[in-house]
Amino acid sequence: MTKLADAIQRSQRTDAAPMGFGAGRATSKPSLLVGLITADAAAIAATPAAVILLDGRGRSPSKDDLTTARTAAAQKPLGLWSTGADAAKELQAAGVDFLLFDPEATPAAALLEEELGYVISLPPAPEELYLRSLESLNLEGLYVDTAPTAPTVAQQIELNRIGLLGRKPLLVRVAADASRDDLQSLRGAGAGVILAEGTPERIAALQETVLALPPRRTRREERAIVSLPRGQAAQPEEEDDDDDD
Repeated sequence: MTKLADAIQRSQRTDAAPMGFGAGRATSKPSLLVGLITADAAAIAATPAAVILLDGRGRSPSKDDLTTARTAAAQKPLGLWSTGADAAKELQAAGVDFLLFDPEATPAAALLEEELGYVISLPPAPEELYLRSLESLNLEGLYVDTAPTAPTVAQQIELNRIGLLGRKPLLVRVAADASRDDLQSLRGAGAGVILAEGTPERIAALQETVLALPPRRTRREERAIVSLPRGQAAQPEEEDDDDDD
């Protein structure tokens, strides 16, 4: 499991509330990971973002750039956004955890490195068959480049459709000032990571908005099932045999 997949899984795990008089108060945990998109490897060290995505579309980063980015990211998941045929093995050796790729420009052989995570950039309106076919690929997530602001019900349904049919966490690009309602809608559609550009202060503010989201809804059981311990099942009452002869 890559760092990205592990981080998403931990953020989506619902922890049970502590019990007992001596239990301490549970610390607040973000239910969405906030990621930074940047083309400047030197800007990574100052950001509080939980996920780093180095934008290499305009210029493929050098080995020194990747080394700088890996050092600055420390233990955080580090990804490279690429539109070309970057050598996956070399990227993994340089410390890149996942590759965000354009399927139209990336050779299929680039997805053979098992130690590297892969995130596919989705087209604007992916069809059902396209989304279902992604299950055969070894993907960590699906990237949605444009999240609607104040989405309508129809837009929310479309996001839900992508999340349900794609069967992978969504990585969604948002504005750094995205509202609480917008983020809650994205989370409900299956977003695991929201990605934004911005200064450390703006990323920190976005994280505060995420922390203010209500807890994830848990599925309610259709009916409560009560089971008795073995040997404690109720016995049928014996009929009185007091008939007079």
